[in-house]
Amino acid sequence: MSSTVHSSTEEKLIDQAASWMARLWSDDATKADQQACDAWRQAAPEHEQAWQNLLKVTERFNAIPTPVGKKALLESPHNQSSRRQLLQWLGVMLTSSGLGLGISKTESWQQAFADYQTVTGEIRSVQLADGTEIILNTATAIDVTFNHQQRLIQLHHGEIEVTTGHDSEYQDHSLLVQTAHGRIQALGTQFTVRQSENETQVCVTEGAVEITTKQDSSQKMQLHAGEQSLFSSAAMGQVEPMNQTSNSWQQGLLVAEQMRVAAFCAELSRYRNGLLRCDPRVADLQVSGVFSVRDTDKALHNLTLALPVKVIYRTGLWVSVVPDT
Repeated sequence: MSSTVHSSTEEKLIDQAASWMARLWSDDATKADQQACDAWRQAAPEHEQAWQNLLKVTERFNAIPTPVGKKALLESPHNQSSRRQLLQWLGVMLTSSGLGLGISKTESWQQAFADYQTVTGEIRSVQLADGTEIILNTATAIDVTFNHQQRLIQLHHGEIEVTTGHDSEYQDHSLLVQTAHGRIQALGTQFTVRQSENETQVCVTEGAVEITTKQDSSQKMQLHAGEQSLFSSAAMGQVEPMNQTSNSWQQGLLVAEQMRVAAFCAELSRYRNGLLRCDPRVADLQVSGVFSVRDTDKALHNLTLALPVKVIYRTGLWVSVVPDT
């Protein structure tokens, strides 16, 4: 209870700080506005701390090379609501990740310079020289080293489905997928690879793959069609039957089968920008159904039709699923 109250109080203070900062950013800000803001900051140590933290985040944000859209947002004299939304978004990143830059994983350096990438909410397909097809899920980045010496796909982050090609010119070298936790060798197959922070998940639809962990090349495991498993840099997980709905993202769908709302929100958040927060009071409710990941607002609306929850939009980038009381 105390942590929930603390989180709620922190969010309110950051929201207040963002409102004051947005007001002072506006061209019609007055000396009285500045004095009122100063009075708010001096009213309590927590107010000043929220102000300083948000100020640090905006300074780091301004240190990022300025794209046209950001420059227009900051400089437009008639964009008070957009400025406030930017500050609230920076506040979201402050509460969710400390004093980081607030850059999503889709804007990492690997993302910026990878051979192939998708932004949040995008799903795309690419074909390699040997006919291998790769489908990239949301917020995914890969590099491809493809020649007569090797066929290597480096997954930096995200999720891909690989369907191996059969051009005889390239068959002397196995197709490999490298993640942060190890390597997957395709044995004439179709499979998906999803890399998380601490582990990689592999699901095999056709054929087979062989997995080798990063820290122990002698530790190997084979998966065959209809099987899936997790592995980390040091350990293999158990082989399990493949979840038949795990590839529904390729059709732009999220299929939930008695899924906890917390897990539903976590999965849906992969397809939308900003913060999607699940209130602890509804986290353990279970939902079943088919939801669109191409229209996440509609998916959230449909969630409210299935369960006693409601969706609160603080901004378009800051959304909470809470009890409908």
